[in-house]
Amino acid sequence: MSADKNLDLMDEATGSIIIPQNVTKIGNGAFRDVEGLRSIVIPGTVKEIGEHAFSGNSTLENVVIEEGVEKIGPFAFQSCSALKSIKIADSVSYIGSTCFGSCITLTEINFPKSLKTVPYRMLSNCGSLTEIDISEGIEIIEGNAFEYCNLNKVKIPSTVTSLDGSAFVRNYNLTNIEISPNNNSYKFSNGFLMSKDGKSLLFIVGNLTEINIPNTVETIGAGVFDRTPQRATVNISRNVKKISSVFGPSITKINVVEDNDYFKSDNGNLYNKDMTIIKRYTQNETSFIMPDTVKVISQYAFSDNGKLTQLTLSRDLEKIDVYAFYRTSIKKLDIPAKVNSINGGSFIGPNIDLAISDENPNIKTEDGTIVLSKDGKRLITTSKNLETYNIPSSVEVICRTAFYTKDNLKEIIIPENVKTIESGAFDNSSLQKIEISSGIQSIGNSAFSRCNSLREIIIDKKENSISDAPWSCPYGLRAVFWKS
Repeated sequence: MSADKNLDLMDEATGSIIIPQNVTKIGNGAFRDVEGLRSIVIPGTVKEIGEHAFSGNSTLENVVIEEGVEKIGPFAFQSCSALKSIKIADSVSYIGSTCFGSCITLTEINFPKSLKTVPYRMLSNCGSLTEIDISEGIEIIEGNAFEYCNLNKVKIPSTVTSLDGSAFVRNYNLTNIEISPNNNSYKFSNGFLMSKDGKSLLFIVGNLTEINIPNTVETIGAGVFDRTPQRATVNISRNVKKISSVFGPSITKINVVEDNDYFKSDNGNLYNKDMTIIKRYTQNETSFIMPDTVKVISQYAFSDNGKLTQLTLSRDLEKIDVYAFYRTSIKKLDIPAKVNSINGGSFIGPNIDLAISDENPNIKTEDGTIVLSKDGKRLITTSKNLETYNIPSSVEVICRTAFYTKDNLKEIIIPENVKTIESGAFDNSSLQKIEISSGIQSIGNSAFSRCNSLREIIIDKKENSISDAPWSCPYGLRAVFWKS
């Protein structure tokens, strides 16, 4: 079930859908964005609910998933903004990422007894949720599972053995994390969520203006400093060996004790010990000259900095990581000769004019916007957020995350020479229409993931000659049109 004819199953008078008894899977995007849908009962004869099956239904209020259903795919009910209640049968053993993300009025949901993992972003941006009582039996809580909710209290059962602290980021009212006394893996004390032995710091609650990392801590997990509620200074202790967390804009200074063997602070900025990696820039200046020791710019290193407008990169720079310049005010960057790796998501948000050294043997740009491999065959990324792009005729491969999160992108034409569109190439963009020429040979299975406005994928090829359609497009096969 993933085609326009499925829409005939809806009773417009009652706003409900009756699923035929012979259906065992509801396909990808089968009932996405259906006008007037108010309630749905998924019978136990259905074993699997596909990706985006019911996402984007703004009038859907109640969902019942009956005993017998086993799997709910990623994004299945995402952005069902009127959804208040969902009852999930205990037979469900798998729930995909972001399954109920942005269900902003959701107040009632249960965790089925067969479920072992709370997936990535399962309830992200569900702002009406104020308390979560995670059921016994859950063993794994993945990253960002409850981000951007309005939680003030969380209960974690004894069975949880793997917990990503970023599960709770951006819950500014969260003050109480109650952990079962029988849990042997985690503890919560003085606002710090930590491993039982105190070596891993997972999350911090409270309105601290100075965050002192305990001396027992060796690892700082993802999300610890991502979005603190107010401006704060972080003091890194001597035993910290690994920092997975990015630093949000509220962190205004980072200090590291001198006898830490792994990290160093310089003018409040965080580096690894030999200053070959810059992890976070915190200075409140309009210009910055990066030390020439730096070879890697870490993810989010300059993100959300509205004051910095002029940046001189290190001459020995080799790698620019994802989100490195997310939502900055930098207008121009000169990329030096040794850079050999630029992540597709490095330039999300700003419009940056790029100039790449002619001596760089790895990459080039023809217009200050599109970054290509030196031979021009691979389109790596773009540094500006435009409504469309002119892809050079030399391009044969559109790389993973090349147009990631381009929220101004509306339409694009893929020229004849392009043979491959890699997975994630247009992930989370605002693309509405794409025309793909007959030269295409392969499209990655998640090339159009989270392209929530993409209703037309027009391909100048024989039907089904390219495998894996609809390539994670939220509208499923309803959006795919073969011209030949």
